[in-house]
Amino acid sequence: MVKFKVKTKAVFNGQPPGSTIEVDEAFARKYEALKYLEIVGEVKEQKPKAKADEKGKSAPKKSATKPTAKTKPKGDK
Repeated sequence: MVKFKVKTKAVFNGQPPGSTIEVDEAFARKYEALKYLEIVGEVKEQKPKAKADEKGKSAPKKSATKPTAKTKPKGDK
């Protein structure tokens, strides 16, 4: 399915006039004929990114809490 970037010429699907949205080809062609949309161009499909190597991952972070001091109660001797 090919997607198109279109510019709205009127309030369309809750979008204000002049906003750019992505719709499928049949939808874009239909509403362009009715003068609701103007086709700007085709959306190129993005290739999935390669996963990071194990070396690229950072070590788990330590918590930033302060160690608590252990004190004896005042009544104990």
